[in-house]
Amino acid sequence: MINKIKNKLKIKLRNYKISKISFQEYSDYKNFFIQEDKKSNWESSTFSEIIEKYLKQNKKLNLVEIGVARGETAKFTLSRLDSSISTYTGVDPYESNYDSTDIFSHFNQQLMDNLYIYVVEKINDPRFNLMRKKSNQAYLEFEDNSIDAIFIDGNHSYSAVLEDIKNWRSKIKKNGLMIGDDYLTFDGVRKAVEETFRNINQVGNTWFVKI
Repeated sequence: MINKIKNKLKIKLRNYKISKISFQEYSDYKNFFIQEDKKSNWESSTFSEIIEKYLKQNKKLNLVEIGVARGETAKFTLSRLDSSISTYTGVDPYESNYDSTDIFSHFNQQLMDNLYIYVVEKINDPRFNLMRKKSNQAYLEFEDNSIDAIFIDGNHSYSAVLEDIKNWRSKIKKNGLMIGDDYLTFDGVRKAVEETFRNINQVGNTWFVKI
């Protein structure tokens, strides 16, 4: 009981410190993000590895990523799949406080605003478009059967993941891929996926299904 209380206090203190990170100039934010990239243990290769394995015969792929964060998955995928990609659309509102259980959500809004600028600058690829919108708004701008693969890694709450699956499913081409992260990390992710699909594939912390 005491350990649980201590852990909760540690998490609250960590989240408080994160919420107070602030700088005067964009250059300071940029340096902060660069250092965060270097320290990160986020897996940026899984999306492209799954595409490579299951859509390797496809060329001119149209890809979508929900929840871009610092842009490492987008940057890595564009580099790895290179000429196989026609378009890569990132969807992220860069809004603070979207989910109290997600550490990334505790960054303040000023930091999020500068992070959006950083990602656009960092990727700098004509195939890449970063939509600063919520995913439940962005999906309306895509035609049905227009996406080869989507990576769901935004709001990890049960209701948000369920909504993303429902909204984006029809946008994926036949035999296309719906892929999502944090299958083992967040109970809400796992619940939403398992309620929707039967034939779920898993690679580490990532789930995927063929549509």
